[in-house]
Parts: sequence; C-alpha cells; structure tokens
Amino acid sequence: MHPSVAYGGLDESGSLTSLTSLFSMAVLVTAQPEMSRNIVRRAALRSGKRLRRRRKRASELKWGNASHRIRKTVLSRLAEADVEVFTLTIRKKGRRIADTPLNYAILVCELLQLCWNAYPDMALAVDRHFTSSAQRAVVDTFIHRHWPKQGVLTIAHVDSQSNPLVQLADFVAGSVHDWHKQGDKTYRLLEGRIGAELVESWRHVKRRWLREMK
Repeated sequence: MHPSVAYGGLDESGSLTSLTSLFSMAVLVTAQPEMSRNIVRRAALRSGKRLRRRRKRASELKWGNASHRIRKTVLSRLAEADVEVFTLTIRKKGRRIADTPLNYAILVCELLQLCWNAYPDMALAVDRHFTSSAQRAVVDTFIHRHWPKQGVLTIAHVDSQSNPLVQLADFVAGSVHDWHKQGDKTYRLLEGRIGAELVESWRHVKRRWLREMK
C-alpha cells in the first residue's frame, strides 16, 4: 500500500549536449526520507576506516567520484531501505540534445510518468540543473501541467550536497548509466527496489510529449 504523501529525489547522469550515446535519470520515492540521511555517510566512514586514510566528506560524494567499494556499499544499503526506484535511459545515438528547460522538463516527465499514478501526492526534490529562476519556472510549469489532476505536487530545486535523497538519486542515475554503457553490474544490486525502468530514444520521447502539448 502506497503512502498518502511520498518524497522523491531526482538526479541525472551523463551530458545532454555532448556527443555521447546515453543520458540517464533516476527518481527515488519513499515515505521515510529520513532513511536517506546516513547511507552515504556510513559508506564513506566505513571505507575510510578500512583504508586508514582521510576520507572525502560524505556530502561531497557522488557516483562519479566515489570508489567502487563505496558505490557498492551505498547501493547495497539502499536496497535494504524502504524506497522504490524508477529509472530512464535515453538513447542519444551520439547526438547533441539542447539543454533547454523544455527538453529537460520533457525528460523529467518521461521519468515521472512511471510513478505518478502510484504516488500522486509527492514532495519532489530535483537537483538544481538550472540556475535561473525563470528557467526553473518553465520546468515546474510543464511538470505541473502534466501531473495527474487528482494529485498534489511540490517541487524544490536543490543542491544535491544538501539533500541526501537527491544525492542517492545521483548514485542510482550513475549506476544505471554505467549499466547500459559498459555493463557495470552494480546497478543490479537494486533489483528488488526497481519499480520500473525505461530505455527510449530521444526522438520518440520528444515527439510524444510535443504532440500532447498541441
């Protein structure tokens, strides 16, 4: 049974504008956001003690700068938590995607539509992808317009270093990106927590959402 109010953390991995083949996003949904506070910190502490060296501050850790040991520890602990994971991987085929508020909002909606019927009432924290308040307003407006009418959504654009749930979403997005890019099996540690995962081409995603806007 799903909670009446859910908390979501969303982040991405990869570059929209570079000539790469993939771009991934992940959202973590939970009724207990406090569960996210110590997962990365404990993984960093454990690694520092094991290696007997000065460890990086937990708030600074991301998938991209974490050791393989910390990555595995974080995802293993996340797999034991009361959380559901949803992922989206976009096949770019080596093309550039303009990093505009509209394109970003389309990607966020493509991901969130995997879970918004199950969690219509959500407090969503998104990594601060855009610095301009006007750009963030475009993203928020697009998402709100497509959110299920029976639901209530709040959106906060945050620094991942200050939001543990978004920080964990970074680890999941990085892991699913590396799973599809190079077969890194770390992502599969979350097998029992994956609510849905989608792999789609950017052309199909954008065409579908632009058609709905007409």
